[in-house]
Amino acid sequence: MHEVVSARPGIQHMTLTYTEVLMALNLQSMACNAFHSVEARCCRWIIASGDRTGREDVPLTHEYLAEMLGVQRSTVSAVTMPLQDTGLIHQRRGKITILDRTRLENAACECYGILRAQCLQLLPLAQVEPEK
Repeated sequence: MHEVVSARPGIQHMTLTYTEVLMALNLQSMACNAFHSVEARCCRWIIASGDRTGREDVPLTHEYLAEMLGVQRSTVSAVTMPLQDTGLIHQRRGKITILDRTRLENAACECYGILRAQCLQLLPLAQVEPEK
């Protein structure tokens, strides 16, 4: 890998850019976990997952969200029920559908916008527009 990266400036640039994005995501996530509510972080995870998959119908389980948020599964259920009741999402076994993207983005912490802007700046070709 080192030989290929050294010999190909394009691959080297791509690898360094990806590393920069990964570090930014990790550092912002650490700060987010320390300062923001589980509700806001959950909204961020749902909307970001939609961005990464390019779908509004996102394959997410409560167990996975609990791991990502550092909370118990029951906490995820308690957080997502009001989101469903107010029409932001619809959930069923193993899937969460984003129904109102704008309101879900507004319910997410500001880390969503920061991370999205960072990814758009550094990896513009990796962005996928969600299906409707």
